[in-house]
Amino acid sequence: MNALQRNGLVWLTTSGWDRVLASDCDVQALSILHHWALRALPLVVCRQRVENFPPTISLGLPAPSVWDRRKLALEVTPDEVDRAGWFPTLEQLKQLKQFEQFEQFEPREAFAAAINKIRSNAAGFDGPIQVYGSFGWEALTDMSYVRPGSDLDLRVLVPDHGMAAAVSRALNALQLPMRVDGELAFPDGSAIAWREYLQWTERKVDRMLVKSRTSVVFIE
Repeated sequence: MNALQRNGLVWLTTSGWDRVLASDCDVQALSILHHWALRALPLVVCRQRVENFPPTISLGLPAPSVWDRRKLALEVTPDEVDRAGWFPTLEQLKQLKQFEQFEQFEPREAFAAAINKIRSNAAGFDGPIQVYGSFGWEALTDMSYVRPGSDLDLRVLVPDHGMAAAVSRALNALQLPMRVDGELAFPDGSAIAWREYLQWTERKVDRMLVKSRTSVVFIE
């Protein structure tokens, strides 16, 4: 499971859920965990512990509004992971009920136009554009995460810094009814907030915060 990256998803095995549900936790946490286990919903990969023996995988569960948007942290063993995957892409994002708050907004058409604009403004870019955060979790769970003012968080996989600069400019040029946020992810698993990366390329800041599988560091 060393290949697991931040903001990736994992689905637990039945035995994995059985052990998690048998752990000592409060009533609300147990209610959330039972809901996740019953519906075989995924968990998100967090920053991992550097030294952890026996090896475990650090995961997160951000609950929806019905549970006060509580965030749970879990540790599982590699053999308790059934499979791994990713948040839905912008192409896959379906009509969510929360899009109704944006008048005259057709998400499928708007997102298709946004994808085309990103790819045309960043010549040669063909990587995935994943949607995490509130919109991503609502698409995965069909529960209420999106609120007025929620950002559209995008995780864009880029091959190198040249493409990262082009993609950050393309993201900045998007015109959608919600604020576009998120990060640029590199093949080594490191990631940088695209707005911060854009400021760095424009020399408005002299360092960037880089997040990896096991650390958070500043680079100049």
